[in-house]
Amino acid sequence: MLLIARRTALAAALLLVMPLTVWLSGWLWQPGLPVAMLKSLWWVTETVTQPWGIITHVVLCGWFLWCLRFRLRAALILFLILAAAILAGQGAKSWVKARVQEPRPFVIWAGKHKAGAGDAILRVKA
Repeated sequence: MLLIARRTALAAALLLVMPLTVWLSGWLWQPGLPVAMLKSLWWVTETVTQPWGIITHVVLCGWFLWCLRFRLRAALILFLILAAAILAGQGAKSWVKARVQEPRPFVIWAGKHKAGAGDAILRVKA
């Protein structure tokens, strides 16, 4: 049990590296970044949208099943935890977006530099 807790803590620490780095460095989105970097960041964000979120979930569940040496009960519990975490995260995101309703940085930039682009982005159905 202690080994599982250590591995889980290590995985959680690894997942926190990126957001903590961005937060502590004060990095903000800005136009003019290399296209390859922007596309790779866009694909990372797409891993939680439909249908890619479902595909990502299935791939992760398959990987976890393999890592657990096909122990079905342990894998099923892990699948449920993963699904609950994804659903809770999406619910929290939707709740915050409904209350804050603040435009994203690229929308503000597009509104200032491209005539009507900010409004066009906001009209696109999410």
